[in-house]
Amino acid sequence: MASLVTEDCEGIFNDRDEAQDEVDGAPASYGTRGIFLGKDADIPPKYFLHKIFSPFSEGMQSFQRRSEKPPKLKLLHKDWGHTMSPTVAGEGRLGLVCLEPLGPLTLNEDHAKKVAETILSQAKDVQCEPIRWNPTDLLYLFKDNEAYLDLGKAFSNGQLDEVMGFKVVKIEPAMFVNPPKCLVEVETAAGQGEDLQGALMHIIAPFSGAFPFLTVREANSTDNGAGTSNNREDGPPAKNRRTEDVVPPISLTLSFPGNMQSRATQVNERLASSWKRVNFPDQTDTDPTFYVEDRHGLPAVGIATGAAAAGVKMSVFAQDEAKFAEMAEFYAKVLGTDAMERVTKEGQTKVSMFPLSPRAEFYVIRQPGLNLRTASNLTLYFLVSGFTLPGRRVGDDHMEVTDPEGNKVMLFTVGK
Repeated sequence: MASLVTEDCEGIFNDRDEAQDEVDGAPASYGTRGIFLGKDADIPPKYFLHKIFSPFSEGMQSFQRRSEKPPKLKLLHKDWGHTMSPTVAGEGRLGLVCLEPLGPLTLNEDHAKKVAETILSQAKDVQCEPIRWNPTDLLYLFKDNEAYLDLGKAFSNGQLDEVMGFKVVKIEPAMFVNPPKCLVEVETAAGQGEDLQGALMHIIAPFSGAFPFLTVREANSTDNGAGTSNNREDGPPAKNRRTEDVVPPISLTLSFPGNMQSRATQVNERLASSWKRVNFPDQTDTDPTFYVEDRHGLPAVGIATGAAAAGVKMSVFAQDEAKFAEMAEFYAKVLGTDAMERVTKEGQTKVSMFPLSPRAEFYVIRQPGLNLRTASNLTLYFLVSGFTLPGRRVGDDHMEVTDPEGNKVMLFTVGK
């Protein structure tokens, strides 16, 4: 069960005083978990009872046992449910078993343990352990995907239709999370996930030991869909000069306070060695330094120094000036909050800023002269309490929408 779960939803910033934690020439606070990598190929099927119309059955319906590969893992908050085992979830596969009472029954702690043990007894030889429960579900930690599939086979064979007054109606793969309100996902081709994760961890390591604002998803396809075409503006030339550099529409800016300046230098050097530095129109010496990497279609990464505290700024650049207000309104609806808006640099650059937390901010920026490219392999994720915008459902707890300029946005909820 690969997951990046920390006590703080914003991960681990290496912002201790460098003079206090140098060990063998490297800060002791550097973490090793870094950036989460998920692989579509590793997601096992979910098993469920499918209702069908049946005029000869009670209630005019019957059920078929089915299985299908879900597009996403079921997301559970790290503090989900009640504990029934001292085992702390680690390597392995989490599986959520959903129950339906056959009579006037509800789960309590003692009954949950008995039901969980009976399921294993009836399934026979499944290598797993029940670790948590809530009134309608049991959560198991399986040794691996094969053990999870073994329980699925027992379900498909009808062995779990009656378990101490309950019926198992669904088994689905899950993972623990503690996500920030916004993050950027990079999709890469099959077989390239580890290399890309390692390259990004190398860059991020001096700044953060666990960085949940950027994730990597390895698709089943051998084509990562990284867009390389330009989205040049129609109409009259921009008032400011257009940069010759091609920039993705999404960026991440790492903010370094005064006690992290040497770490800012490390990140800057690592980016400069393999990425291309770009100059935004009318950029000044006090503006962040930005780098781009086109081969994998990654977001632009900025380095900002002199910040009050370590933090992250995620930005989406608006291509069309006429759509800037629409873009800002769209993200205001997504985030459920109003933006702090401002116009800078003689009325040319427009900015809508959404504070996410003391450590994170999200920006919609319209900067004339930027030469933006498409980025079909980048997706902005937003944690929401519910789905209020029209879109395409992706599993039970994800919904895909697009912003007014066609950028992919994924809204998601987390089970608590």
